[in-house]
Amino acid sequence: MKIKAIVFYSLVLLIGCKPSLFGQEISRRDMAEKAINYSHLLKIKRNEIKSTEYDKQRAMYTYIPKVGVKGGYAYLLNDLTINRDITDLKSNGLNSLTNAKQGIVNGIGSSGLPPSAIGIMEPIVDGVFSNLNGLVNQMPNEVSLSLRDNHLWFYDAYVEMVIFSGLQAPNYAKAAEAKAEAQRAMMEKDEHEIIIEVMDYYDKLAVINQSMKVLEESQKRLDKQTLFANKAKEVGLATDYDLNKIRIAEKDITAKRIELVASKDLVLQKLEQMTGLPKEDISSISPSLDIWFVDENEINLGNRAEIKALDHSIEALERKHKAEQFTALPQAKAFAHVMQGGSNLTSVDPVPFVGVGMKWEIFDGLQRKREVQKSALNVASMREKKQYANEMVVLDFEKKKMEWRVATQMVDVAYQKLDGAQTGLKIRSEELKNGLADVNDILLEISDYEKTQLEYIQSIAHQRHTAIALLDAMGALNLEHIKN
Repeated sequence: MKIKAIVFYSLVLLIGCKPSLFGQEISRRDMAEKAINYSHLLKIKRNEIKSTEYDKQRAMYTYIPKVGVKGGYAYLLNDLTINRDITDLKSNGLNSLTNAKQGIVNGIGSSGLPPSAIGIMEPIVDGVFSNLNGLVNQMPNEVSLSLRDNHLWFYDAYVEMVIFSGLQAPNYAKAAEAKAEAQRAMMEKDEHEIIIEVMDYYDKLAVINQSMKVLEESQKRLDKQTLFANKAKEVGLATDYDLNKIRIAEKDITAKRIELVASKDLVLQKLEQMTGLPKEDISSISPSLDIWFVDENEINLGNRAEIKALDHSIEALERKHKAEQFTALPQAKAFAHVMQGGSNLTSVDPVPFVGVGMKWEIFDGLQRKREVQKSALNVASMREKKQYANEMVVLDFEKKKMEWRVATQMVDVAYQKLDGAQTGLKIRSEELKNGLADVNDILLEISDYEKTQLEYIQSIAHQRHTAIALLDAMGALNLEHIKN
């Protein structure tokens, strides 16, 4: 296979380099990097990843203490009345008075006073306690208190902190982290698609530039044939018909040039839209176009973006499944409160208290069981998706490898056709000079040579497309692999 000759020929015959507007060519790698940074789709994906990372932080914020104040005000439409049954209090009161009276009497009797004084004191004590017992007996068995306070208010200043979430918070946080990694992997796939698209349009620009050079060469050959035909006409070896054929061939070149200019404008607009670079700067690029060799030893199918995304998705679903299972565990929190209330006539002192609370839902109507079963099915389905993806990745790699090898071989075929067409053009030119061929013959050779040149350029561009597609299928595509 004449690969070295092909590369040399493509570099020497078809490629010409001009300095860019700033003295430095905008390389393919620069163009791909700018497209990645400028892509609106990737910016949206980055925001989605940040949103998922916020979900992770929110899950861990479960353990951060919460501080707040609750307050309220109420206007009572009716007076607040408090009723209390005091029958037990009355009984206890009478017993207490009897015991107290006996204690005083005993005290007076042992006080050492004269008998006359003791005789006076004891009746007085009996009289007093008899009146007190009478007052207690006259009290109603139920006491009613009416508070004429219509304006009531209260507040509650509190600090609460979860000390055990039932292992749900850390698992949900890890699930969010794995989901973010899966999103990054899928964004990497989008980056690869952008790289491939930019490379295709960059190579289209190279194809257009080189095709314009081919047309310029054909035009020069037709100019030489016009001079030759004019001289031949003077000696009767050519006619106006021959000159008209040359003019028609020139019009064909003009038409092709118009199409190439329109195609180039569309390519420049697309590259401007993808990279944000001014079209004037892109138009100054003179890209090369040579064969892209791929080292198949760099195969790493596990590095494919879709495989990495599925791995992280499985991890995220497994973490979510564990969190669902741990909902059967109790949750606990510590708290501290300071509460106070009052009205327009009544005030209650602040009541501070601290404590630990626990919530344990022992039976939830089998809802937890159903959620656990659903999450287990999701994990199993995602594992099946990965197994299927592994099979498809292998098949895709084999397909891309075959396409690259075929495209590389077709470049060699196109070169051989180009070489044959060039030889045929030289032979036909000599025959024309010697009178063994006419203008129609040389025009056909020029057209064939032009066609084979354009086919050769297209074959290199196609080979480059299959090469970058193979790198992507191998799991090895990155900016470092971009060939200038």
